[in-house]
Amino acid sequence: MNRQQQIDHFVAQAHQLAVQRLREQPERVGEVQAQLARWRSRSGPTQSDVYWDEWEGLLHASVDTLANAVCADTDHATVLRSTSPMSVLITQAERAQLLRQARMTA
Repeated sequence: MNRQQQIDHFVAQAHQLAVQRLREQPERVGEVQAQLARWRSRSGPTQSDVYWDEWEGLLHASVDTLANAVCADTDHATVLRSTSPMSVLITQAERAQLLRQARMTA
């Protein structure tokens, strides 16, 4: 597995964990929405706006809809993960563990 594949694996696993967290604590969707709002207010118009618009809709949909969109093994899901505000749901320790696991899959 090359470096980019390791990164893609890490990001996919992080999103699976974040979705699991939303299933367990659906009220935390507000944290994700706030993160997205911060990004938008700080950045102004960007090329990511179309994806952030999609994220807005996903964050107002069911967790199953969000999971189907961002945890899929598709190019579009990969792009959504690359523009994702979901990182606020994962601790630094969890990130480190997922990164170690991704490196070990090489």
